[in-house]
Amino acid sequence: MDLQIIGVMMYLVNIFLSFILAIIIIEKLYISKKFSKEQDFHFYNDLFSWEMFYIFIGIESVLKIVSMFLSFNNVISYILLRVRILIFFFPFWTKIIHLEKVMNKITYDRHYYAGVIPLIITLVLGFTSISNIILIFIFFCTTFSLLFFFFIFFKNTGTERSKTLKILFGTIVIGVGYLLKPEILERYSEISKILETLIVLSNITVPILFIIGLLLIFDSYRKEL
Repeated sequence: MDLQIIGVMMYLVNIFLSFILAIIIIEKLYISKKFSKEQDFHFYNDLFSWEMFYIFIGIESVLKIVSMFLSFNNVISYILLRVRILIFFFPFWTKIIHLEKVMNKITYDRHYYAGVIPLIITLVLGFTSISNIILIFIFFCTTFSLLFFFFIFFKNTGTERSKTLKILFGTIVIGVGYLLKPEILERYSEISKILETLIVLSNITVPILFIIGLLLIFDSYRKEL
């Protein structure tokens, strides 16, 4: 079977899993109302932040499949890649904002501003001529590494060690998948045959990494649902 077809299938599994996990949380929060802000304010917001995390990753995967079928159009492919890179800022930001609320670093009323301000900054960066590599570097400095900092160094997050480890490993795996975007690596394909092979395989390995990461994160709070 052609590797591109396998890649599409794996991305479809990733999309299905992302939205299913988001729907599970939506059902608990808004349909059955098993959890509410009045009962457990922080766990409610924890679930909401993971809900958004899954939705954004699902959207990114949908755009990836679209770009695979529009690879003949360089302009549209570039725009979609740009959007996909920028989308990855948001699932991590929603989690960071939640952790800041848990640590009483930010009030419930002000956390909306904490989401709107980076959104505007990211959109502005997206319309500049800044390279994709620099955008990814900004992502790791301002979001990915910051999330790690909160989880590892701040003890007053109230998160159990086993749960934290699953979340950390899950986000690491997803972060590695984010780095291995074949569209980014293609610019350096002439460096070595190993990198060229990695680019070919990344269409399969990236969605697999996303799936593993999503399942690890979900497993961190599965027993609490």
